[in-house]
Amino acid sequence: MHTVTFLTIGQSPRPDLSAAIEAGLPATARTRHAGVLDGLGRAEVEARFGAVAGRATLLSRLADGGSVTLDAEAVGAGLVALVERVEAEGADVVVLLCTGEFPGLRTRRARLVEPDVLLTGYVGAALRGARTGIVVPLPEQVAEARTKWRALDPAPAFTTASPYADDDTALCAAARAQLEAGADALVLDCMGYGARHHEALRSAGITAPVLTPGAVVGAMLGPLLA
Repeated sequence: MHTVTFLTIGQSPRPDLSAAIEAGLPATARTRHAGVLDGLGRAEVEARFGAVAGRATLLSRLADGGSVTLDAEAVGAGLVALVERVEAEGADVVVLLCTGEFPGLRTRRARLVEPDVLLTGYVGAALRGARTGIVVPLPEQVAEARTKWRALDPAPAFTTASPYADDDTALCAAARAQLEAGADALVLDCMGYGARHHEALRSAGITAPVLTPGAVVGAMLGPLLA
C-alpha cells in the first residue's frame, strides 16, 4: 500500500488538480493533501509569498476560491520544508500539483513526481515534429515558458489564459489563435487546467489534441504503483 501525498503551491486540498491523477491510482493507494499556503490568510500570503517584480511568478488559488500570484523562489523554499514534513509523516510518493520548475527540490526516500519533468518529456516524445501551441496562465510567464520548452522543434507558440477565470472565453480565444497560426496540438501548461477546460475547448468546436498536465501525470504514475 502506497501513501501518495499531493502538494499544492496554494492551499489544500485541491481535488480539481488531483482528480485526474487520483483516477489512475490503484485502489490500495492512500491519498493525502498539503499546501504551502495552508493556514495563511491573504495578507500573510502576500507578505510572505507575493509576486516580486522582475522575478519568476506562479499562479494558484486560495481556499476561498480567489487566485493569487506568487513569487516562485519563495514558493520553492516553502515546498522544500513541506516535502520534509510530509516525508516525516509517512509519504511514499510526493506529487507536486504544479508545472513550475523547482530544480532544488529533493526527497530522502519517497518518490518525487514533478509534472514539469513528465509533461515536457511526454510532449517532446509524443508530439515530435508537430507544431505545438502552449497556453500559460499569465503574460509574465511566457519568457520562462520559452526557456522551459526550448527543446521542442519546431519552436512552439505561446498564448495566455488564466485557468481561474470566471468563464472559458479567454482560453477558447487563445486556443483558436494558436490553431489559426498553424498549431497541430495544444498544451495547457498549468495544473489549474483540467478536464473542465478540455471539455470547454471540445464544446467550442476545437478538435485538435489538447494535453493537460493532470491527465499526463495520471497516465504515467498509475502503472508505477499498481
